[in-house]
Amino acid sequence: MKPPIAILFTLSYAAGLVTGLLHFWALPGVAVMGVGALVLWRRPLPGLLLAAAALGGVSGMIAWEREAGSCPARLPSGSVHLRVRVLEPADSLGGRIAVVPVNIRCHGVIIARWPRGRRADAGLTFSVDGNWTPRGSAGGRPSGMLAVTGADRGSGTPAPTARLRTALAKASGTLYGSRAPMVEALILGRRDGIDRELQDRFAQSGLVHLLSISGFHVGVITTWIFLLCRLLRLSRPRALAVAAAVSVAYVAFLGWPAPAARAAALAVLLALSRIRQRRVEPNALLSATALCVLLIDPWSVLDLGGWLSVAALWGASMFTRWSDRALRPTVGWRTLSSSVGATLATAPLTAAVLGTVAIIGILLNFVAIPLAAVAIPGVFASLIMYPIWPWLAGALAGGGGLGLHLLEVLATVGAAVPFGHFLTLPGLRSAVPWLAVLMISLWAVRRRNTIREAGRRLSWGCAFLLSAGSFDGWPLGSADHTAGFSLHFLNVGQGDGAVLQTPAGRWILIDAGPVGDGDDAGRRVVIPFLVRHGARNLALAFVSHAHADHLGGVPSVLQRFPAGLVIEPGEQVADPLYYRFLQELSTDSIPWHVGRRGEHFRLDSLDFTILHPDRVWQGWGEDLNEDSLVLLIEYRDFQVLFAGDAGFPAEQEMRPWIRRVDLLKIGHHGSRGSTSDAWLDSLRPKSAVISVGRNTYGHPAPETLSRLRRHGVAVWRTDQDGTVSVTTDGHQMTVDSRRGSVTYGVGDEGISHEQ
Repeated sequence: MKPPIAILFTLSYAAGLVTGLLHFWALPGVAVMGVGALVLWRRPLPGLLLAAAALGGVSGMIAWEREAGSCPARLPSGSVHLRVRVLEPADSLGGRIAVVPVNIRCHGVIIARWPRGRRADAGLTFSVDGNWTPRGSAGGRPSGMLAVTGADRGSGTPAPTARLRTALAKASGTLYGSRAPMVEALILGRRDGIDRELQDRFAQSGLVHLLSISGFHVGVITTWIFLLCRLLRLSRPRALAVAAAVSVAYVAFLGWPAPAARAAALAVLLALSRIRQRRVEPNALLSATALCVLLIDPWSVLDLGGWLSVAALWGASMFTRWSDRALRPTVGWRTLSSSVGATLATAPLTAAVLGTVAIIGILLNFVAIPLAAVAIPGVFASLIMYPIWPWLAGALAGGGGLGLHLLEVLATVGAAVPFGHFLTLPGLRSAVPWLAVLMISLWAVRRRNTIREAGRRLSWGCAFLLSAGSFDGWPLGSADHTAGFSLHFLNVGQGDGAVLQTPAGRWILIDAGPVGDGDDAGRRVVIPFLVRHGARNLALAFVSHAHADHLGGVPSVLQRFPAGLVIEPGEQVADPLYYRFLQELSTDSIPWHVGRRGEHFRLDSLDFTILHPDRVWQGWGEDLNEDSLVLLIEYRDFQVLFAGDAGFPAEQEMRPWIRRVDLLKIGHHGSRGSTSDAWLDSLRPKSAVISVGRNTYGHPAPETLSRLRRHGVAVWRTDQDGTVSVTTDGHQMTVDSRRGSVTYGVGDEGISHEQ
């Protein structure tokens, strides 16, 4: 089979598989493809591709029908009492684990949130009480979350693999302590225990692939097993066979996650080709491994991790082959070209699905890949040696722990590099510019191109991107599609809640008011407002901090209006409301980002800059209000500042970075400890909005109102003026409420007129 045929066959099978899984005219489509294959049987290539698509469609429909009998599809919503077998160990901190219901007419694995204070060894069977919340996942595949509220002591005899899982978890906790969750992510693929901010730093630095079981991990293990076998004087064919067998056994132990399964298939096919002395075309080999994964798990065609793994390897292969010919096949050039290729090949996918692209990873991989290649086998060896020789395991853990620490430091440094990562909105629009960059790069590194020719083509490509980006409506342009920018400060009571509409018509949420005493401002105020204005989803959602008068209504709003990205300070507070909020983000697969001072991004001609918080400032962690997310938004000549609940200490910390604004959302509902004279001297706002309701705190304080009057700031209050709406074209702003309407010039201009 020629290489192009192998690639086309896999793509055709995948297309048919998606047709069957998503029910795109599934049955008629498969029938048409089958008839077409019979008609074209004398034309090998068209007939073969139609047959592949038809087989994929049949496989997809079978997989879909099988899901109808799965436990996620059949469990009733609400309170349930089940007997479940635990597949993953859970410590006293609880967390998400995989379980299998027993003695019930369904099949398949479900995800359970295990309660704190109750340990569970893998392989034991428990009687549990809990609440089942059904969810939809990729392609409408039934899914959900079982929130376990109670469990008995457990019974049964664990299988050897289950005992191994428990032993590995206990060994990692003993050897690595607080770094054990990172070890479990590297070895077992469990990332729930890792601090979310650490995950965010790895994502921003382009090193997130090191925190998951990916093709890189399997490749490292396979390579080390091969080298060990060679040291033991095994022949090259036997060493290849042993390494491939170990990789398959390891991936089977993990449960065949798509990226790891692809890497194991690659190890087996490479071993067979080397043993039989066959030369294999890289793209054909890659397509064959992808086909193996699709045959094992049809649903993997909708798995982002699997496609990122394939795209990364394809990009690395394409760019490395060019650099070997045009430059030199040295370690440095190969590392650089493979890192560039993998980053560019995955950028359209990460931009479309995750809303982030980290180009700094191209440089960090020079250090991270060799470091991880040494740290991962060290961690493996320490866990394996622990029951046999604890002293040696401890020594190995010391070295492995040092490697993990250096990776954390590298991720922290990489995440702090200006313009090292780009934060965008998930969607096809965000993927288009990166797809254009990838296409231009591939055009530049075509097989016969010299380094000079590649540079010339890249220059032309950059000129094209810059010229195309100057047109409105192109993804790299400013996208001024409507007349202006509007802000609505909602009357949510004693709390904060605002929604913004961008010039392109997209909606942004900043807090959603309080929850408590049977009232939910998100459900009562924010959702009806968005429904009346025809919103369908949220492009962004900002949470200033985790207090209930700001965060309370957010979960209700996100359930009704899915958000492309949620940004919040990320301060881990011991509050059930905050933990439920994070859990719902995870359950609904909503991208989550920790905002830090200095971050800047652009959306529909709006420039967003985070001014606060910064974990290095001396007040971090002392007062949740002072750690509020403070956001500056700029549109042409107009600036607005959202101060959250920041008070005097945070204001003093931010003074070096602030400048004049036109509109100020007053901090902490106008409390006497916020909005100082120095703060107002620096900002010099023309107008200010106080989001406040009936309260016993004395908000807004007379002292604060007096300071605002002395500085000539016009004040609007949601408790007196109702919802306050501000519209601007970037040159003037109009404030509307039930009190009336006032138009202000922005920048250095004054009030235009009042209505």
